Amino acid sequence: MSKQSFTVIFAVPGVAFLIAIISEYTGLDLWLGQHFYDREHDLWPFRYAWLTEDLLHRGGRYLVVALAFVLAGLFIGTFFRPALKPYRKDFAYILIAGISGPAIVGFCKSITHIYTPWALQIFGGAQPYIRVFDHVPASSPVGHAFPAAHASGGFAWFSMYFALRRRVVPGYRLSLLLPLGLGAIFGLAQQARGAHFLSHDLVSLGICWLCAVFWCRLFYADASRLEDVNSVNTSLASRS
Repeated sequence: MSKQSFTVIFAVPGVAFLIAIISEYTGLDLWLGQHFYDREHDLWPFRYAWLTEDLLHRGGRYLVVALAFVLAGLFIGTFFRPALKPYRKDFAYILIAGISGPAIVGFCKSITHIYTPWALQIFGGAQPYIRVFDHVPASSPVGHAFPAAHASGGFAWFSMYFALRRRVVPGYRLSLLLPLGLGAIFGLAQQARGAHFLSHDLVSLGICWLCAVFWCRLFYADASRLEDVNSVNTSLASRS
């Protein structure tokens, strides 16, 4: 991999992580969060709303699971339908990369000590506001709210973009709209409910992108094809 390709591949998660740290340590997280919190009534109005909890949270989870089952079905179908056989590796890559992102996010949630906004004292809860690099009081209960799991269910599908790019599918860049759109919508819904801050979603984005890149290099070991993938990232970076 060229130095330029290496830099571009890690530009997306690098920028996401950097903005996440800035958002957390400049107070942007709190500033955004307070717009969803009703101080007069001491509650999060969208926490149990039909749109945010039922449709976007619970329904979004079902959508992601359904998408994973569709991909698993397509992969299994490659063993029975000759027309699908050429795409077996693609289906496997998209599925495995799509599952690994949320899995890693889930693992990170189990070892980090960050509370949901609705649990914080500044938003009517009982816990102190602790940032990711802050000292954690020994008497504090474990938080487990960082990174954002629900947003990762949307960002998980960056692998579709890399798979379609390899096959030079017309309009492949549009495939970025699915993971970015779903991740952003899911993340915003959870912020509105008081379940996460912006920084939580950005870290999930970076993790899912890195998973897609890692599995792409593992599944498609052909150096020339990998350079094709890298050239797309270079093009996107030059246009931004």
